[in-house]
Amino acid sequence: MTQLRTAKGPPLLLLVALTAVPSLSTNIFIPSMPGLVEYFATDGATVQLTLTVYLLTLGVGQLLYGPLSDRFGRRPVLLAGLVVYVVGTALCLAAPSIGFLVLARVVQAAGGCAGVMVGRAMIRDTYGRDKAASMLGYITMTMAMATAVAPVTGAFLEEWHGWRASFLLMTVMGMLVAFFSWRLAGETLAVRMPLPSLLPMLALYATALQSPRFRRFGGYSVCTISSYYAFVAGAPYVVIGLYGQPPSTFGLYYMLAGASYITGNFLAGRLTERAGIETMTWIGGAIIAACGCTLIALTAADIRHPAAVFLPVAVSFIGSGLSQPSAMIGAIEALPRNIGACAGLLGALQLAAGSLASLVIGVTQPYGALPFALVCGGLLVAALASLMLPMERERRAPP
Repeated sequence: MTQLRTAKGPPLLLLVALTAVPSLSTNIFIPSMPGLVEYFATDGATVQLTLTVYLLTLGVGQLLYGPLSDRFGRRPVLLAGLVVYVVGTALCLAAPSIGFLVLARVVQAAGGCAGVMVGRAMIRDTYGRDKAASMLGYITMTMAMATAVAPVTGAFLEEWHGWRASFLLMTVMGMLVAFFSWRLAGETLAVRMPLPSLLPMLALYATALQSPRFRRFGGYSVCTISSYYAFVAGAPYVVIGLYGQPPSTFGLYYMLAGASYITGNFLAGRLTERAGIETMTWIGGAIIAACGCTLIALTAADIRHPAAVFLPVAVSFIGSGLSQPSAMIGAIEALPRNIGACAGLLGALQLAAGSLASLVIGVTQPYGALPFALVCGGLLVAALASLMLPMERERRAPP
C-alpha cells in the first residue's frame, strides 16, 4: 500500500458532469433509435444493439476501472477514460453503417464508464457515509436535470439535423469535461491498494457478493436501474412506434419523468442525513413497487396514451430519486478497504442487468406493449423484495 497526498474533492459541477456523461450519451440518443431502422435499412433488433452493447460495455468497464482506480489513483484513471470516451463519440459521429456504429458505441462506453465509477468513488473518498449519500442525492438531482432535457434535445436535433447531431454535441461536451477534469480534479484516494491478479480480483468480487449488505442494497439498486434501462429501451418503441406519437412529444413527456427524479433527489439531499440510508431505501422501495404494479395494470387494460406509460414511471422516479443514492452508498461500503472495487462491481451489475433487460425488451417488441410493462414493473417489485433479504445476517457479518 502507498500513501498518497490527497487533494480536495472535485467541484460539485464537475462531479455532476462526470457522473452524467454516460446517461447523457444514452438519453440524447433515445429518440433517434426508431429512425435508424430506415436510415441504415436494418431492423429494430439490430438498432437495439447500439443500446445493449453500450450498457454491457459500461458494466464490464467498471469491473476494470474500480481496481485500477484503487491501485493507480482516481485522477489518472479518470483522465484516461475521458480521452477514450471522446474518441469513441467521434467515431459514432462518423459511423458509415449500423455495424460500425455498434462498435463505436463500445469504445464510447469503455471510456464513459470511468466518469460514473470514479465520480462515485471520489464522493465516498471525500465524505462520510450519510453525508456521501446526501451529496450523491444533490449530484444526481442536478444530473437528472440535464438527463431530463437530453431526450428533448435529442428529439429536436433528430427532427432538424438527423441523428449525427447528437453525437456531435456529445463530442464537444466530452472534450470540455476532459479539459476541466484535467484542470480541476485532484487526487482523492488516500492509500493505494495493490492491484490484484485475476483470481484475487474475482475472489474480492465474490467476497462483496457474499456480503448481506451488498446483496440487499446492491440488489435494490440493480433492479431499480435495470427497470430504468428497460424503460429507456422500450418507451420510444411503445410511445412513438405503437402509440403514433412524434419524437418531440416523447421528449416532452420524458421531461416529466426527469422532473420527478429531480424531486426525489432533492428530497434525498435534504432528508438522508437525518433519516439514514436504511429508512430512505425502504420509503423509495414502497413507492416504486406500487408504481410498477400500476404500470402493468394500465398497460394490460390497453390504455394507449403516453400518460399511461409516463405517469406511473414519473412517480416511480420520485421513489428512485429518494432511495438510489442511499442504496448505492450502502452497497459500495460493504468492503470499506475496497470502495473502488465495490463501486465498480455495483456499476457492472447494474449495467449488465440493464443490458439484459434492454435485450429482452428488443426481443419482445413484436408482442406489443405488455412485455415492456411486465419487465419494467416486475423489476421495480423485485427491488422492494431485495430489501426483505435477512438483516440479522448483515449485522453479524464481519466489517
